[in-house]
Amino acid sequence: MSHVLQCLCIALSLSLLIYVLYLVKRDKLQLRYSLLWLFLAVSVFFCSLIPSMLFELSQFLGFETPSNFIFFCAALVLLLISLNLSSIVSRQMISIKNLTQKIALLEHELAQDRPVVNDRNNDW
Repeated sequence: MSHVLQCLCIALSLSLLIYVLYLVKRDKLQLRYSLLWLFLAVSVFFCSLIPSMLFELSQFLGFETPSNFIFFCAALVLLLISLNLSSIVSRQMISIKNLTQKIALLEHELAQDRPVVNDRNNDW
């Protein structure tokens, strides 16, 4: 790995790490949802610092070239992010359904407590 590419990867991973921490600090991203992004940034940072570790690991796992290993890891990370987002959406859908049911019950209770006004028979 060339020194320019290594420095670029280090700078990008540190930028990602700082940006994720900035979003968490500004309450634009919750900490529990940012853990995957923080792990990704730290992983890229360490792989950029010690690229020989990446080459040895790809050789140990039987990949022909380290680039194939990187693409494989990138695909796994994208799958993890998709799974994480799917679980978040599922939880939110359940919460929306529960809130909608609670609102309907409250509206029903309010309708029963109010006297019914009949516009046809205004005896006042």
